[in-house]
Amino acid sequence: MDAIYLDLAQTLILVFGGVVVYYATRAYRRTKSQAMLLLAIGFACVAVGAFAAGVIYNLNTGDLSTPITVQAYSQVIGFLVIVYSLARARS
Repeated sequence: MDAIYLDLAQTLILVFGGVVVYYATRAYRRTKSQAMLLLAIGFACVAVGAFAAGVIYNLNTGDLSTPITVQAYSQVIGFLVIVYSLARARS
C-alpha cells in the first residue's frame, strides 16, 4: 500500500515539474534568455530524477541505495544548473 503513495508522489513531482519546465521553456522562447533555458533544464533534472528513482525502486524492490543515489545526484545537478541560471540572470 505504501508503494502506491510513493508512486503517486513521484508522478505528481513529474507532472508539476513538467509544468514548471513548460513555463520556463515558453518564457525562453519569448525572451530568448539563456537563463530561462537553463532554469528549464535544471527543473527537468530534478523532476525526471525523482521520477526515475521511483521507477528504479519499483524494479529493484527492497534496495533503496540505487534509487536514492539516482535521485540525489539528479537533484544536485538540477539545483546547480538552477543556481547557475539565476546567477547568470543577475549579471
